[in-house]
Amino acid sequence: MKHEIGVIKPDYLIEDWPGKYDTFSWLEYVVTVPNPIFLITTLKENGLPNANLHSWGLLVGEKDKYMSLIALLKHTHTYANIIRTKEWCVNFPDFNHYPEGFETIYNNEYDVDEITKAGFTVEESKRLGTPRISECMINLECTLKWQRDLYDNSSWRLFCGEIVHVAVDENVIIPDPVERIKKMQLMYNIRSTINPLNGAQYGPNTLGLLNEVVKITSDDGLIKKWRVK
Repeated sequence: MKHEIGVIKPDYLIEDWPGKYDTFSWLEYVVTVPNPIFLITTLKENGLPNANLHSWGLLVGEKDKYMSLIALLKHTHTYANIIRTKEWCVNFPDFNHYPEGFETIYNNEYDVDEITKAGFTVEESKRLGTPRISECMINLECTLKWQRDLYDNSSWRLFCGEIVHVAVDENVIIPDPVERIKKMQLMYNIRSTINPLNGAQYGPNTLGLLNEVVKITSDDGLIKKWRVK
């Protein structure tokens, strides 16, 4: 049996921090589909790097066009920087660098190099003025193609950027997709969950890793598995 859930927030749903269900849809905490965690780097007006730990975005493309779509709140530094420079980099860190990633949340003053302050290393891009993060295993250099509000009068704005250059660490260029994902140790944002029937909340947001990847070979149908311990 399925519970059919409407889109209007029930009155019994109480925020655990002010403005939670204004900034994010309450349904995000019901659906709880994990999103990959990445760092968006941009340049501040004073020329210093800005780093934004993020998970609201996706990659899609066809032929020679590969695009980065990201959603940003309009009050953020990243939003203002992209509006001004029309470019950004998407950087994917592995689990070993989660402490540095989360440091970017707390070290975001205007006169601070947020990449270096967090413990990362600034790396020059090949096509952009915006720097990449050296420790991140995948770097996507993006130039703005279009932007629009998520909906009328939304606090969120969608940005679509064309990926004009890609850098991949040699340690994760592995033909076997199972071994590649295992080596990459991508992190995922897993929302704290709420019970939509009574408003009960379970736990804080969680950092997730892939626990199991299954590969089915095309020749003999054998299944290969590995687990992250």
